[in-house]
Amino acid sequence: GGKGAAKGKKSAGSSLPQRDQVGDDDASTLPSRGSIEEFLRVVDDELEYTGDDVTLLHALSSHFIHFAHSEHREALKQNLKADAEARRVRSEALSQSVIKRAHQLSVYSKSLWILIPKTEEEGDSDSEMNATHSQLDRHLVRTAVLPQVDDILKLSALQAFGIGQDLGDEVSELSKSTKSLTDKERLTVAKALPKDISKSAVELVGCIQKKGLEEAIIQVEDASSEFCGKRIPKLDKKLEQKTVKEYQNELLTSLNSNQVLTSTIAIAVPLIYARKKDCMLNLPGKLLSFALKQLSEVLEEDEYNLVEELHKKTVQFIQRSSRKGADADEVSGLELELGTLSSSVTDLVSKMCINE
Repeated sequence: GGKGAAKGKKSAGSSLPQRDQVGDDDASTLPSRGSIEEFLRVVDDELEYTGDDVTLLHALSSHFIHFAHSEHREALKQNLKADAEARRVRSEALSQSVIKRAHQLSVYSKSLWILIPKTEEEGDSDSEMNATHSQLDRHLVRTAVLPQVDDILKLSALQAFGIGQDLGDEVSELSKSTKSLTDKERLTVAKALPKDISKSAVELVGCIQKKGLEEAIIQVEDASSEFCGKRIPKLDKKLEQKTVKEYQNELLTSLNSNQVLTSTIAIAVPLIYARKKDCMLNLPGKLLSFALKQLSEVLEEDEYNLVEELHKKTVQFIQRSSRKGADADEVSGLELELGTLSSSVTDLVSKMCINE
């Protein structure tokens, strides 16, 4: 019965292409795709299963489709497993970062009042001091509070993914990124968070940059608890000293690995504050001069003069080298002086930190 019976009996190999049909000029030459297809068609005709319409091609197709599906399922399973593990590791890192940043924010706030006490007086000098205080306050919100907001949003998103909620591919990528979020990206993540926290997250993102440092710190601490269940341990004296010491070590590493001459002073001044005053400073460049003046009381005269000279030469080099038509010889000479001063200050501050 079937198609095979209608064709009559043939010997199994009677219609199979012979070797010379594939090509025997070179025994190592692979057959063409057309030759292989012709061969399979002939085999299909010869080996059709009696009483069934299933042919060898059908059987091979079914086998390979099943194999491909199995391979795909296994690959998908492994990818999901690897993705879940990557999220777990990233979540742990962010959890530690949220606590660490919260403690740093507390020390930054305390240090701000030590560096620039704000007063209620009406004098010109007091007014200028208050303006400087406000300037550094806003700078700290941008450079220290916003990274904390980013970490809280990313951690909240990762926790949602971890319990099976799909916040979308864009949020998935943003939550795994180690880069700072833009204002737009912050809002995207906040809107995508689970409904019970999304509204508060959107409000936080919308108002945090308008807040003063102290109020911003309170808001992000509340957010860390509400959004991702991270309660910040109280910063006692011992923990405060540990936080400053870790900050000092990070700055010292940066100072000794720094390759940019104009960055030396920006690292050295906060490092001296950390070592001599137990303070943490995050300064915009325009406030370096102000902060430097207050170091005269904790440095020897020759030490202070050296650091001050580095600051002057750094400003001078930046100004001269950025001018159109700058004298190349003059800039080169300033760069040499800056290199010598940079090395001297690096050695001075490094010894200061090591000889505790």
